[in-house]
Order: sequence, then C-alpha cells, then structure tokens
Amino acid sequence: MTMDLTKIRIYHITDVSNLPNILAAGGLHSESTLQIAGAHPTVIGHSNIKQRRLQEITVPCCSNRFVGEFVPFYFCPRSPMLLTINRGNTGREPGCQKQIVHLVSTMQIATGLGREWAFSNGNAGAFLTDFFADVESLTELDWAIINSTDWGGERRHRKQAEFLLADFFPWAAVRAIGCYNSSTKQEVETLLQGQGNPPNVVVRSDWYY
Repeated sequence: MTMDLTKIRIYHITDVSNLPNILAAGGLHSESTLQIAGAHPTVIGHSNIKQRRLQEITVPCCSNRFVGEFVPFYFCPRSPMLLTINRGNTGREPGCQKQIVHLVSTMQIATGLGREWAFSNGNAGAFLTDFFADVESLTELDWAIINSTDWGGERRHRKQAEFLLADFFPWAAVRAIGCYNSSTKQEVETLLQGQGNPPNVVVRSDWYY
C-alpha cells in the first residue's frame, strides 16, 4: 500500500520561549548539535531519556547514528509526552502545556530536504523500538492508535512513533503552528513579525489536554 506523504503530518513540540532562538538559527537543530554548541533551550522532556537518545540508542538504517542526532517529530498532536509534561512529570510546573506549541510540517516536505531521515514504530527513546528509512515500511506503524485518543497501556508506545530528520530542520519547512489558546497564538504571532512567509498560526485546543 502506497501512502500519500502530503497527507502525513508531523509535529514537533517545544516551549514557546524557544522560538526566538529557533528563528535566529533558521530552524530546529538536533539535541546533539545544541549540546555541542553549548545552547541551553527550555527543556520540556526527561533529561535521562535525552541522554539515552544521545549516547545509547542508535538508528541502524541511518549509519547507526544516535537518535539524539536527529530532530524528532510525532505523527500526531496531543501526544502522550505532552500529557506527561503537563502533569509535571518532567520537572515542569503542572499545567504548563499552554506554553507548548506544535510545529507542523508534512512527511513529503521533510523527506525532500536532502537529509537522512527515518521513522520509528514507537518511542524512539525506548530500546525495543524498530527504525525504518523507506516509505513502504510506513505500514509497520499502527495508524489506528496514532490517530486515536485512546492509547492507554501497551498502546502508548505505538502512539509515540516518531519521524526523525538528521541534524537540522529548516524553519521554511514549518507550515503551521498549533497553540493552546489565543494568548499563546498572539505571543507566537508577535515573535513572527518581520518573518517572510510565516507559517499559519492557529488555536487548536483539541491538540491539548
């Protein structure tokens, strides 16, 4: 079965406070690149899992590069990770999701950027995850769970399938920004002032908890 890559959206979540540095850099750098540069963005995830992705888990179909050398995206908004962050389990204040934005693109755009790419069939920070670098293997993903709001128990891992782009994702490839509320939307639009061809900024409360 051939899947239409123009219809497969990918979503990167980040704190809105990181947008000025992302804009200044012209896009999203991988965690590995940020650490080498000595950058200190606002962290929203688990620090121990970040280290695992940087030093332990590799992507065999991309020359065994570490997961942390890729810019990560989910295949859906309202990810299990966002719930974890919003509950305060990663060290952030509970209820912090209002400050987190979804940067949206498509798999067609991402795979056409001329960089190594891969995707996982579950959480790329877990040792049991498999990785693929061919479009035909998209059928290995559990799209019913990825597109569902019911992902408890064992379904959680498969819900967290990721798209990975090596090293850098250019800002020009971001097509939309999803926000929790109108206040965050206004903050984002203010940051984007003066940007040529800015992505569409929208309030999507259904992408949040």
